[in-house]
Amino acid sequence: MKLIYSIYKEYKVLTRDRAGLAITFIMPTVLILIMTLIQDSTFKSVNESSVPLLFVDRDHDSLSQTLEKYINSSKFFAITKKQLSNEEVKKEVAQGHFLIGIVIPENTSKKLRERSTARITKLLNSFSGDSTEIVFSDTSKIHLHLFFDPVTKQSFKTTIGSAIERIISQIEMQGMIVALNTKMKESFPEAKPSAPENAPLVNVTEEYASYNNSSIIPNAVQHNVPAWTLFAMFFICIPLAGNIIKERQDGSAFRLLTMPGSYFIVMLGKLLTYTVVSLVQFILMLCVGIFILPLLGMPQLNIGDNLPLLFLIALSAGLAATGFGLLVGTIATSHDQASLFGSVFIIILAAIGGVWVPTFVMPDIMKTISVISPLNWGLESFYAVFIRNSTIKEIWPEILKLWVFFIATLSGAYLYQKYKRLQ
Repeated sequence: MKLIYSIYKEYKVLTRDRAGLAITFIMPTVLILIMTLIQDSTFKSVNESSVPLLFVDRDHDSLSQTLEKYINSSKFFAITKKQLSNEEVKKEVAQGHFLIGIVIPENTSKKLRERSTARITKLLNSFSGDSTEIVFSDTSKIHLHLFFDPVTKQSFKTTIGSAIERIISQIEMQGMIVALNTKMKESFPEAKPSAPENAPLVNVTEEYASYNNSSIIPNAVQHNVPAWTLFAMFFICIPLAGNIIKERQDGSAFRLLTMPGSYFIVMLGKLLTYTVVSLVQFILMLCVGIFILPLLGMPQLNIGDNLPLLFLIALSAGLAATGFGLLVGTIATSHDQASLFGSVFIIILAAIGGVWVPTFVMPDIMKTISVISPLNWGLESFYAVFIRNSTIKEIWPEILKLWVFFIATLSGAYLYQKYKRLQ
């Protein structure tokens, strides 16, 4: 009965703290919506025909036409065609109107055909011992000009440049084949050569790796919902710590201590109440991912097939967060101390744990540091179930870490309270 009344007391205190309830439920919902929309837009900007590209064609021949066709078929760029000088192209790109500018000079196709024919002729003549030098009508080198926005990352610039070079190589190869057919027809006029085959001999297939036959494809929703759910769970330490300090300041804590029974019952009442609140947060965030985000044009959250394991992770994270809140509320002497230390410490744990920036893009030293964050343990567990369809066998070390953190913080809060009572 003491435990039941303790839980009822915490419920009454919690429902009266409207600011705390707003932090607990509204803040994570807004964060999930905003961060998912931002990251999804960024993801689409480099994957769904939205990279703005300025295409200046002064060649008006086979190479420029084929290159434009390849770029359009790549489904990666949004092409705008204009007739501008090189300086005007630089200005357009530098001002951020386009991410990339491509300029194809005049007579590029003609030069390419001449060079291709010359190479084939030189190759065939070498068999007959003919070393006659081939003279070109235009000895200048063939250049295609690529202009990149100054804000473009080097990795993205390298990727785009390699893709353009690969397309040019395919066009060069086709030119060599046409030149070879022409020379062979001169040597064998009665022959009827077959049309050259352009289909690649080696096909590359791409898919997300999974050893558990998971069909879940990673996206902004799959990453952000568990990340900000954990952030919200641990942010519960602020209203929890604030209620503990309020009880201490208005004398309620002293009256509770004078009542028969262990103070551990009081702590257990707080622990159970706020753990239930954490699970409600988890359910609410799942509903946001499943029902709200699709209304905004986002992918629907796929929670996989192991819902009980998800609730085990949520329970472990909720206990760890509540234990931390009890420790902060027990040690802090004022609301300012609790709110400042609690919020800053949780933000630091979130930053190094992969909530703000995924750990796979962090430098090596930060990847090493991230393993000390409880949010990283919960986040990796959620990712394993959401994205990799893992089982308890793969994630039990992370869950065990959350339970150890919970026991350590709860024990620290109880022992510190007991120590203060002896002072």
